Amino acid sequence: MTTTPPAPPTRARARDRARALGEKVPTKYVVTGLTGLVLLATAGFGGLADAASTPMPVVGAGESVTGAQLRLAVERAVLIDGFPEQDIEPEPGKRLLVLVTEAENLSDEPVSAGNGIGAADNLRPVEVPGLDADSAPFTVVVLDDATELAELQPRVPVELAYIWQVADGALAAGDTLVVDVYDKVYQADGFVTYGHRFIDPFVTARAELEVDDVGAGVGG
Repeated sequence: MTTTPPAPPTRARARDRARALGEKVPTKYVVTGLTGLVLLATAGFGGLADAASTPMPVVGAGESVTGAQLRLAVERAVLIDGFPEQDIEPEPGKRLLVLVTEAENLSDEPVSAGNGIGAADNLRPVEVPGLDADSAPFTVVVLDDATELAELQPRVPVELAYIWQVADGALAAGDTLVVDVYDKVYQADGFVTYGHRFIDPFVTARAELEVDDVGAGVGG
């Protein structure tokens, strides 16, 4: 008895079989397979190559860096023995590193020049022996009237002296000093005590300056 071979599947029947097979395959395997195909397709064209990182902006003396809260321009880096008239003197064996900086408050409210949530958080010298990358300034002084930790009024540029104590010999005249300039994130509301404020400092640019040594200072 002769057996008649089965007829070849029609396109409709083949499509139904493929659909049924697909329904039996877990979705995760389908996704994995598609991902593999994408990787193979793009690898040859460099489609998944690491994106070039944006270099950190570097500014020179007096060049402004504009952030969300402050505009800062580090004008000079100075070594000095102290400011005895203002009772600002370093510990024995140390000197003062001063960053003379023009600061402008771009916000609508006064900004303290103190540490924590103020302008003192926006500058940090880098790779200075004895100072950590997060070493806060010893104090911040308004140059016009020697007021310490003043309030910066909105849209009023003011010249500040950011002051750190450094070991005698840690820096010398002619050295290049690198300073990290920080910006902050604006946090709206959500704070019962403070309301909105600027928080979470992050490095947004670097300033490079030549160090000047003025010894005891004018009249010293």
